[in-house]
Amino acid sequence: MQLKHISLIIFTLFLHNSILAQNDVRIGKKLKKLFDKGKYEKCYKKAHKLNRKHPHSFIPEYYISKVGIQNYSTSGFPENKRYKYLENAVRYSDKLPDTYIEWKNSVRETLKNYVYAKHDSIQTPTRCKKALVLYTRVYKDTITIYSIYFPKAKQEQISEPVIFLSNSDSLRAELVLFARKQEGITYKYAGEKPETGFDCSGFTKYVYGHIGIELPHNAQLQSNLEGHNKMLADAQTGDLVFFGSKTKDGHRTQHAGIIFSVNEGDIKVVHCVSGGVSIDGKDSSWERYWKDKVLFVKTLPTLNLE
Repeated sequence: MQLKHISLIIFTLFLHNSILAQNDVRIGKKLKKLFDKGKYEKCYKKAHKLNRKHPHSFIPEYYISKVGIQNYSTSGFPENKRYKYLENAVRYSDKLPDTYIEWKNSVRETLKNYVYAKHDSIQTPTRCKKALVLYTRVYKDTITIYSIYFPKAKQEQISEPVIFLSNSDSLRAELVLFARKQEGITYKYAGEKPETGFDCSGFTKYVYGHIGIELPHNAQLQSNLEGHNKMLADAQTGDLVFFGSKTKDGHRTQHAGIIFSVNEGDIKVVHCVSGGVSIDGKDSSWERYWKDKVLFVKTLPTLNLE
């Protein structure tokens, strides 16, 4: 009886995924046809409609972003409208999974080029600042000229101390110092070396390997390792932090990172996201997105020296 029940669940999941895949094919054909015919506005409106109707499909978001870049590149639109299209392209491409990484990187590069183009024009400092803020918020990164427009923000970033909760634990300190050296390395699916890039679990595996701790290259398996699981409020520098959702049987881990610092309740995490290795904390995607996705923090036995 139990075997039949399990088989039924597996069949139901398979059927559900098959239906979603078929929907994606149909959605993709509709939007591609409109886009290839140059009917960009119709494609744009249709993609928004399908996005509401099929929230589990990434195809509409891809085409919203694609039409956004297309219309941004068209000189016939007013400047304000062109920027609005670019902004939408950036925001919707950021929602896409990393199977779209080439497109996501292309959109990011387009926004960066826009920033530098406006920087070169002394008549558009406001637009440059607006685009810089968008770039920083979406990609959790700053461009070289950021400090020209926001000198105070740069000063605060430099002067902010990194405070370790466990000062006596040299392993924890070594972990985050080594992790910081990887900042800026690009995202690469299944990557686990700085030469090629990292994915999230490849990054944690590489950093922990530096202090002699071997981790599996899989976020779910890492979260299942023996160790002390605790709440985010009890996090310590160097702890692993896992993100995902609760399930009836436990949890589904979708992302992994490392606690970078803990300073009077303000937590920073270093992890590899679609934009590469970054350190996120206050006023970043950490507070806007990742913090609410935390499953738990884990201290591995080697670091549990207290």
